[in-house]
Amino acid sequence: MSTTHAEVSGRGAAGEPAAEFTVTGPLAAVVTLTAYGPLDEAAVAGLSTATDAALQRAADDTGCVVVDLTAVTYLAMEALQQLALLARACRLAGVQLRVLPSPVARRKIVLAGLAEFLPLER
Repeated sequence: MSTTHAEVSGRGAAGEPAAEFTVTGPLAAVVTLTAYGPLDEAAVAGLSTATDAALQRAADDTGCVVVDLTAVTYLAMEALQQLALLARACRLAGVQLRVLPSPVARRKIVLAGLAEFLPLER
């Protein structure tokens, strides 16, 4: 199993620590991208790097990406846009996408009308 860890510098929303991302896999036939903390505007570059790595690994090995947002405390529209881009790229590459949202992420995804494109679980 290989792991890529990208840290985003700066402070998050309301003075929280910056977001962190981990991409693991392939493990159990999936590649998992786990995000921690606030996915604010400052986190978008790190999220982009992590989504690209996850998609590449899934396309090469497993055909499935799980985006674990259960530890996300804030989801900015810019980060939501990046997740929508991942969903589109997965669809074009024939990679299955699954999203495990925190309550905050679920609310933002549903309110933005993206639940159809970002398949929410749990």
